Amino acid sequence: MGKEQGPKNTNKKQDTKALARADAARAEERKRHPIWTAAKVTMFGLGSLVVLGVATGAGYVSSMLKGLPHVNASTFQNNLAASVVYDANGKVIGTFKGDGDRQPISSIHQVSTDLVNSFVAGEDKTFFTNIGINPLSMGRAVVQDVLGHKIESGASTITQQTVKLAVFPQQERTVRRKVQEIALALEVNHELSKDEIMADYMNWVYMGRLGTDNVYGVKRASEIIFQKDPKNLTLPEAAFLAAIPNNPSYFSPYQFPQHTVARQHYILEQMLVNHMISQSAYNQAIHFNILKDVHKAPTVGLPAHPYLMLDEIKPRVISALVQAGVYDSATDAESALPKAGLQIHTTIDLKKQDDVENVLQNASLFKGTNKTYKGPNGQTTTDLYEAGVTIINNQTGAIVAVGGGRDYLKDSYDHADLARQPGSSIKPLLDYGPAIDQKLITAATPLYDAPTHFSLPSGDWNPQDDEDDFVGLMSARDALAQSRNVPAIDILEELTPQVGFSYLDKMGLSPSDKTLYGNPTIVSDDASHLSSAIGGLDNGATVEQMTSAYTTFANQGVWHQSYMIQSIDDQTGRVIYTAHPKTSQVFSPATAYIITDMLHDVLYSAQGTAVTVGSQFPGQYISGKTGTTDNLTDGWFVGYTKQYTTGIWMGYNHHESISPSVYNLKFNVWSDIMRPILKQSPATTPWQRPANVVTESVSSISGQLPTALSTAHGTIETEPFIDGTQPTQKDSVDVVAKYVVIGGVKYLATTNTPPQDVRTGVFIKLPSVPDQAHKVAGGETFQSPYLLPTRADPRGGQVLDGGSTTDTAPTQLAAPTQIQGHIEDSSVALSWKPVTSALHYAVYRSTRANGPFVEVGNTSATSYTDSHLPTGTDVVYYVIYAQSNNALSDASTPFGIQLPTQITPPAHGGGGNTTANGTGGSTPPTGNGTNSTGSGTGGGSTGSGNSSNGTSTGGTTNGTHTNSTSPPKVDWMPGFGSTQ
Repeated sequence: MGKEQGPKNTNKKQDTKALARADAARAEERKRHPIWTAAKVTMFGLGSLVVLGVATGAGYVSSMLKGLPHVNASTFQNNLAASVVYDANGKVIGTFKGDGDRQPISSIHQVSTDLVNSFVAGEDKTFFTNIGINPLSMGRAVVQDVLGHKIESGASTITQQTVKLAVFPQQERTVRRKVQEIALALEVNHELSKDEIMADYMNWVYMGRLGTDNVYGVKRASEIIFQKDPKNLTLPEAAFLAAIPNNPSYFSPYQFPQHTVARQHYILEQMLVNHMISQSAYNQAIHFNILKDVHKAPTVGLPAHPYLMLDEIKPRVISALVQAGVYDSATDAESALPKAGLQIHTTIDLKKQDDVENVLQNASLFKGTNKTYKGPNGQTTTDLYEAGVTIINNQTGAIVAVGGGRDYLKDSYDHADLARQPGSSIKPLLDYGPAIDQKLITAATPLYDAPTHFSLPSGDWNPQDDEDDFVGLMSARDALAQSRNVPAIDILEELTPQVGFSYLDKMGLSPSDKTLYGNPTIVSDDASHLSSAIGGLDNGATVEQMTSAYTTFANQGVWHQSYMIQSIDDQTGRVIYTAHPKTSQVFSPATAYIITDMLHDVLYSAQGTAVTVGSQFPGQYISGKTGTTDNLTDGWFVGYTKQYTTGIWMGYNHHESISPSVYNLKFNVWSDIMRPILKQSPATTPWQRPANVVTESVSSISGQLPTALSTAHGTIETEPFIDGTQPTQKDSVDVVAKYVVIGGVKYLATTNTPPQDVRTGVFIKLPSVPDQAHKVAGGETFQSPYLLPTRADPRGGQVLDGGSTTDTAPTQLAAPTQIQGHIEDSSVALSWKPVTSALHYAVYRSTRANGPFVEVGNTSATSYTDSHLPTGTDVVYYVIYAQSNNALSDASTPFGIQLPTQITPPAHGGGGNTTANGTGGSTPPTGNGTNSTGSGTGGGSTGSGNSSNGTSTGGTTNGTHTNSTSPPKVDWMPGFGSTQ
């Protein structure tokens, strides 16, 4: 545009003179050349319609112009009808109000020149010279519609936009409406001055929702955003205001201020290029921090269900109308909502919606959970402990309720549509589900939760569990229920991220799936990182996306695309949009059933991570998964019944850590939301098992068919399998081996091991496991004390038994009882009751009742004489162990005896009827027999036997495993040794 055309950025006196000159020039032009002006209008009008005329004949164009109204200044008065929103049962949820908040101007002299120039630069650079349309652009749009039945580029001028807003409130996206718009734009340009058209545009333009109101016109928008009259707007403020109408939702200064700033910069660049501003003015404006001048929006006049109406239904309706071809753009559709009189039918169940909102608005539930956040500018704000909730009907994909947050006036972000890292809630969707579906694993497959190392281009990675230890071998079921990280990474490493993400793609979790406002969620880069296995995604996913994906498990592996807008009728009742959600078979019904069965343990097994929920709904068939991110910045739980899936995210907008004391609040919120649903329709019917799912009893450690040894370190469990994947081999993980303890270290016994030192125990023999290549050699786990020794007795010889399976349990030995003793000269004579199946007995002595004890002899008899007594003590204590070839009892109850005051020790070591074998200084055996408590690799205590020496069967000497998510329980077989 030339310098002499339109207003430009000068001082007030120059502004007035320039405007006056422009007005006079345009008036003189019309006065001197009325015939030429009319001819020019006619010529360009015909030029813009020539393609239609050639393609379909002049009669077609003429028919589309029938009934065309005449336009004049009075045309641009309000004639509006509100759009009404209904729930699934026909109840009114709310309306999109007709006029909204509007304060008109009467002349462009009531706004700053910078604002006029900003609109021209951003929306219609030829405004002051065109004839109301841009013929070339309009011709291109018409060709697109004729040839492809789709208008790809609207290219509307400011004049056309004004006509569209005032004359065509419904703004249907049809050729007829477009042709009429062109004709009327030509007429308006002839009837009104450019200044009048610009003033009407500035009155009618939709500025979006600013706070609680839909705002039309620049005057009210300027008052809300900058609290000043539009006449006093500075250059950066004017460009910022002009950035909004292009897409009022996307460029909202309150929801997406950075988007608005980006559009403002574009407008400033166009103003510079078109000589509307100087380089100096541009430099100052582009570096000005405009956001600091943006004032808070009004906080009165909220509609009912604000998160639902404004942040969920509204953008979905806009998208649906554009998708159906009713409107050219999202801006057109959004502008039409308050005045088009649409009837919008949704899938929302208003009763359930009220239940969700009542829970989230329960102040007592969230008492003391808010945090203070200090921003980069030093200002502090209150950060609410927020929640996002979605409830979806599994069989249809219909969204029945949404919770966007706790208090719209304090935090208007829709947290149900906010991408956050999903943590472990991604594991069933990305890792376990695909791996079972690909028959890479079963629910019983042993996974090795142990130190793991990856050398990656980005550096070394040593993934950790949330807990501060590793369990060791555990079934896929237990690893998922306890939400262990390393097993999930192992699975995805074997499966490959490409295969895992191919499943996500089918469930609405692909790079093409965005938030309602077009923000990214899953990105292609996520598939290149193993950390995605545990939820380490670049952006994350929304609550709606995660909830929708989980409906697949509840629906026999079939995913129905989630949707909220069922249909839309125009003002006459004609249906202009109907939902057609996508459907895909993601998992086999067998896989969906098995994952559901495994996720039931998350709520109802002792070590599940959501037992708080299960305890509130006992005996019900609810499955689900939790999710947590680093530093407790995100908390997730997605739970489902046959009928509904409900997902919840909780956290803070600025990613502060959630206090451990309130972290589990998500379970109570979820339960309170679901309680009315489960009261009305209890989930008491079991999931239907597919015909090709069979069950088999297996060892919980090996996943194989059980043997008599299988309860030594685990339990016998009945697991579901896809037919053909059930085990056929016997348990080869629980094995019997002969060993010896030397210096507190266990070795495999050999032919050179003294026979009386040889012991027999049941150990864990590590099998081949997924991702074995990345396991750290010798990495410590909770099961390390129970692993089969890998080194032979250093004294040489052939290994006697390197670990073998058996179908016969070794004979159980009881601890010796009825111990008696007396002094004979300078010795102590001991005797005890025989133990069934015992072949020999080991005698240990200490000067203290609680040890430590050392071995003083070994005998095959039920008596023993200790003739090498210690000096300097008045009392000695003895414990006796019974032994056979494959079993060792617990220690007997300690027996104490008073020594004579004068004892003359013998000149030689050893004593009584034992054969001297050099074992007198060894520590007591570590077998745990009938009197020991069950030790566990998961959730129970590490039991110590009732022997006085207090030695335990495992690695935790305090007798308890205190982690919040303990390793799986181990029921030790009495009489078997451990490896400590």
